Parts: sequence; structure tokens; C-alpha cells
Amino acid sequence: MKIILALFVFFSISIAHANNIIVNGTRFIYSEETTEITIQMSNSGDSPSLAQVWLDNGDAGKLPEEISTPFIISPPIARIDAKNGQSIRIKKATDKRIAANDRESLWWLNILDIPSVDKSQATENAAILNLAIRSRFKFFWRPIGLGDRQNAESKMEFIATSDGITLVNPTPFFITVVDIVSASGNGLLKESIMVAPKSKTQVNSKQKIKPGEPVVLQAVSDYGSVVEFKTAINKEK
Repeated sequence: MKIILALFVFFSISIAHANNIIVNGTRFIYSEETTEITIQMSNSGDSPSLAQVWLDNGDAGKLPEEISTPFIISPPIARIDAKNGQSIRIKKATDKRIAANDRESLWWLNILDIPSVDKSQATENAAILNLAIRSRFKFFWRPIGLGDRQNAESKMEFIATSDGITLVNPTPFFITVVDIVSASGNGLLKESIMVAPKSKTQVNSKQKIKPGEPVVLQAVSDYGSVVEFKTAINKEK
């Protein structure tokens, strides 16, 4: 008896790689003034792969058929032959409305890479392990009229508290803070954190920081690179 076992492994990554499928970015920004955006995938493997693409609202546990978003993905499932590519188009549905127009909104782009099974390697009573890998990428909707995104990170404010730092984001953009580096060169954050538009987040600090102390903010730009801005820690009000 031949048994084919499909094992699906789900996790989030920051690099643009899903098993054999390579994606042309680590984050995707859909500006309202554009008709649609195109995501390019290519198969670096030696055998075909099946790619399933969908967006979720942040709940990674939901199945694609349980999720409703204001976007249309074409095609949602595609076969990508070895050493070939496939373009995926994402377009906002004209009859769907996005509530927030004064700030960015965030979805997550999922790409499930299901490699083909080489049945020639299967023997009677042998099991074939087919490993499918799901990658998730940040997908931002950017309304018209938010202003220039460049250097938005420099507008962030950092406030010293008794047990950490409050990160204040007054901008209409999502900002991912990789780290805050002290004057001594030590990173203060235990892990990177994304701060939502027009909001603040409290984080623990690896070491005590004094108001007025100069620091360097390390944040992720629109292009996925790390940018740095000099600033200082403010006093708690």
C-alpha cells in the first residue's frame, strides 16, 4: 500500500523565500492611486511547485476560505514550473471599502509553496513526505493624502519609563523598529517591534536609559532596508 503524507509547516519569515519559490520583496505596499500591484514569484527548484496565494487580517490560523478582504488576487493558485516564474496581480475590489483613510491598513500576504511529489521514488509500503511551506509578508494599503513616507521614522518619539521605553508613532504609517542603540553601542530592544500609525507601544529595555540620552533608531524602510536616525530619549510626562 502506497501512503503519501503531506506535512504543512506554517511560520512567518522576514526573508523573501518560500521553499523553492522566491518572491520579489519582503513587504508590499499598495498605494491607493495605483490600479493594482504585481508580485513576481519564481521557482528556483528542479521540479514544479504549486503556489497558493491569499491575504489574511492578522489571524494566521484562519483558512483562506474563511477570510474576507477587499482585494482580488489573480490567480489565487498557480503552477510554477522549474526555473520559471509567475506574476500575481492584486487589485482592490471596486465595491469594497476600507474604513481608515487617514492612515495605513495592514494585511498579511500568504504564499503556500507545495512542491510536486516524485512518485518514482515511492515503493510499496513506503511513505512520501511532501513538505509545504507557508510564508507571510506584510501587505500595506496606503490611502491617498498621507504625505511623504520618506523619513517618517525620524518623527518617532521615545519616552523613558520606570521599566522601559514608550515608542510613540505620530505618523499615519506603520513603522517597524529593529532596535534602539544607546550611545555606548548597546541595543536596547530584545526584539524588533512594529508600531501602528498614530499609536504608542510600551517595551522593556535591556538596560536603564536616562532622559536626554542620545540614541540611534534603526527602522525598516519601504524597501526593506534598515535606516538609522539619531534622536534622544525624552522624559516621561
